[in-house]
Amino acid sequence: MRIITREEVVEIVTETARRAGLTFEEFMADGEADLLTDAECREDWLTYRNFLRRQ
Repeated sequence: MRIITREEVVEIVTETARRAGLTFEEFMADGEADLLTDAECREDWLTYRNFLRRQ
């Protein structure tokens, strides 16, 4: 089993967001507002949102 760090999660979702034309901050805001329409962004949000919310 491999443990993934918050930094790695941020890198993953930042790249997904970039491909969709979003910044990480926009990705987070749109995720919180349930406005993500890009399928990959939505999938990453649903997968990692609890992890990303923890500061």
